[in-house]
Amino acid sequence: MIEIREARLEDLEEISALVRQLEEVTTVSTRMEPSSLERVLQSMLGQPETYRTFLALDSGRIVGLLSLLLYKTLLHAGGTALINELVVSEAHRGRGIGRALVQKAIDVSRQTGMDELEVGTEKSNSAALGFYAALGFDSQYVLLSRQL
Repeated sequence: MIEIREARLEDLEEISALVRQLEEVTTVSTRMEPSSLERVLQSMLGQPETYRTFLALDSGRIVGLLSLLLYKTLLHAGGTALINELVVSEAHRGRGIGRALVQKAIDVSRQTGMDELEVGTEKSNSAALGFYAALGFDSQYVLLSRQL
C-alpha cells in the first residue's frame, strides 16, 4: 500500500537521492549541491501556502516525490497550481506511484481553491508526456523556459 505524506527536513537524504534520479533524465545544466538542496527544501517547507512537497512511501520507504507550487494569477481567481518536480525511484516505476502523487496534487489544488493544475516536462520526454496525457493533462498551453 502506497502512503502519501508531506515531506520533512529529516527526509533530505532520500529526497536528495530522488532529485539525483530526476537530474539524470533531464537536460538541466546545473546540479543542486547538497547544502543548497537543504536550504531550498527548508525554505519550501516553511511556506506551505506556496510550496507543498509530497512523498510516496512503500512499506515505510520513500520511493517518490512531487513538489507543487501554488500561486495567484490575474486570469484565475482561485490561482494556479504547478507541478514542479515529479520523480519515482527507478525500481518502483510502473506501479501507480506517480499517479497517486499526481492525484494528491489534484486533491490539494482543489482543497486550496486553485482553478487549474499545470505541469511542464521536456519535449523530448515522451514517457512523461504520455503519462500526463493519460491523467487528463493536455497541451493547450506551452510552458517555455530559459536557463539563467
